[in-house]
Amino acid sequence: MSSSTAPLLSSPSSIKDLQQQQQQWVNHITKTFENYLHIDTNLPICIFHLPETLTTQKPDSYIPQHIGLGPIHHFQTELYTKQEQLKLITARTILKSHKITSEFEQKILVILHKVVPEARCCYDLYFDNIDDNTLAWVFALDGLFLLDVLSKESSSDSTFKDVMMVENQIPLVVLVELMNALQVPFDNSYLLNLLVAFCETRSPLKFSTRKTELDLDINSSFHLLHCMYHLIINDKLAPTNPFLRYNLLVDVHIEDVENAVQIAQGLFPGANVFLQTVMLILKLPWDNITSLFKKMLGENPTSLEIDIPSVSKLARIGKIEFCTTMGGIRDIEFDEGKLTFSFPVLDLKFDSEVILRNLVAYEGLLFKKGTISNLDFTEYVDLMCGIIDSVKDVKILREKGIIEGDLGDEEIAKLFNGITKSSAERKNSALQKTIGKVNKHFSNVPRVKVYSYVKKMFLASWKIFAIVFSVLSLVLMIIEGVCQVYGCKGQFALGNSLYAIGNNQLVDF
Repeated sequence: MSSSTAPLLSSPSSIKDLQQQQQQWVNHITKTFENYLHIDTNLPICIFHLPETLTTQKPDSYIPQHIGLGPIHHFQTELYTKQEQLKLITARTILKSHKITSEFEQKILVILHKVVPEARCCYDLYFDNIDDNTLAWVFALDGLFLLDVLSKESSSDSTFKDVMMVENQIPLVVLVELMNALQVPFDNSYLLNLLVAFCETRSPLKFSTRKTELDLDINSSFHLLHCMYHLIINDKLAPTNPFLRYNLLVDVHIEDVENAVQIAQGLFPGANVFLQTVMLILKLPWDNITSLFKKMLGENPTSLEIDIPSVSKLARIGKIEFCTTMGGIRDIEFDEGKLTFSFPVLDLKFDSEVILRNLVAYEGLLFKKGTISNLDFTEYVDLMCGIIDSVKDVKILREKGIIEGDLGDEEIAKLFNGITKSSAERKNSALQKTIGKVNKHFSNVPRVKVYSYVKKMFLASWKIFAIVFSVLSLVLMIIEGVCQVYGCKGQFALGNSLYAIGNNQLVDF
């Protein structure tokens, strides 16, 4: 379920329809804007509707399969009939234990109704098709269910996975008000203890500080997934103002050029030949050509993994020893003197893949919004994907105590080979410098040096041949296009077959 689309984006069938759509838009934007003006909150957008490019990769890791929490998935058709009865039973059990058997609306809904506007600000969709009263009911049922999950380790495996998904988060402001409505005598410490205990139990990475020293401020925490992220990273959020990059070529559409050509033909008949040539050049497969040249020049922007040898190669060829560190992901180090590569302990369970994927997605979206300035967790996962290629790599890390848990070695290898490298741009971080040290040591190993030299010489020769061939094919395509316009095909002895050969080979290269 998503927020209603702005009415002006649709195509009206009449002037009356257009006026109605404009009025609907005014009503919608007025209500939304007034809400944001009157809400005093520092909460950023922190619950996201993930893009389809991400969810289609592995839907069961991002879209709840058994329980939908919050407005994004509460009314999801395939889940609602199965989850409604369970949520009602859970809510009744909790309310009875707190001696709330009547006046539910006065004791729970009225309090939650007050925080609904603030909770709305946490979502990247406004949900203007859901009124505040309905949303209060959603938060009441889903919030009570989540509190029950946090307080019980007997929940089903599927529930653990679902509650850690980005789209399935409940704002902590809702849970705080629920606890107040239940009249639990606490100064936020009870809820904090629930959150920390749950995150410690489910986190794939062991926290770098003891439980009693964990710094978790409920007033600056957004939701359950954010609590786990904060405890793993162990850092305060720092706002940033990233520069916006704009590519003018993105907005050049071939349809616009065709329209311009038609207009120019009417105004300047003599320009027809030149403009037709331009049109032909624009229609060339420039994406394929650009990608081809980048590959030939050694660039690979869509690399699936970070550039680092596997664990087995580093150990066997580079003579590098792997060991554990008592710290977290920011304490990953490579000692060039002792040739030791230290990692935090990774405890992998049945729900670890879902948690890892959603933490990466969450960090990426916060980074994109400018809420955080680093991609520490994403870089860590990229590194693990880079050094784990096979079961052999997993076994070495398990022997060294770096990997723990009941997930099988084959499953772990499959997990890290199934996560693609993040494409987000990032600054030169400490972890990237560490990876650079490892690669430098490995490339200086004599046998690696010889292999790299031979490979470089071979690739250099191949690149020269490939570039010459591609440029020649491109020139032939342009000449063929010009000759189609000027009628010079006979003079250059260019036939359709030659054009077809050049065209096909360049596209399919």
